[in-house]
Amino acid sequence: MSAGASEVLRILKEHAPDGPVLLINNSGFGAYGIFPEPNLDHQLEMLDVNVRAVVELTGLLLPMIKTRTGAIITVASTAAFQPTPYLAAYGATKAFVLHWSLALNEELRGTGVRTLAVCPGPTTTEFFRRAGLQQGSVADSLGQTTEEVVRESLQALARGKAQVVTGWKNQVMTAVSSKLPKPWVTRISAKILRRWRLNKVSK
Repeated sequence: MSAGASEVLRILKEHAPDGPVLLINNSGFGAYGIFPEPNLDHQLEMLDVNVRAVVELTGLLLPMIKTRTGAIITVASTAAFQPTPYLAAYGATKAFVLHWSLALNEELRGTGVRTLAVCPGPTTTEFFRRAGLQQGSVADSLGQTTEEVVRESLQALARGKAQVVTGWKNQVMTAVSSKLPKPWVTRISAKILRRWRLNKVSK
């Protein structure tokens, strides 16, 4: 990761030496199944990509961003708002990312750098296939396009928000799940996500 950060710094110095910087932490993947399915190495790689890489890259680039001012957008998920059985480690990584981004935003107050945690729900990407699910595991009516998520994210950044849940259906869902006791919402999540295991897992 240090080599990657060094390359980013080199490119910025050569091609965009001045002005604010926007860092977008958007890499990540999931793993659907009963832990540690599909295997422990896959789970540990997910922790490295979803958590360690985000923290490390941001930490390595932050001194430069502070000097030039700018913003850091980190993609979390609606999975960050409740435990997610059958996506246990994935949901936990997104809960980390959400809380870390919000805390970092407060630490950076007054420095000319802001952070935004973006919490989308199901989105038209390769996420489900990479997690071991068939395309269409979630109904299209419950998802958003990548363009919709990007538009709402940039609007939230322009308004100075520290967090945005994209899509009104996702906003309702996270508002409700945040109010319920964690054991209750975990049981509800398990019933919903178990249906994917019964009907939608790729063979």
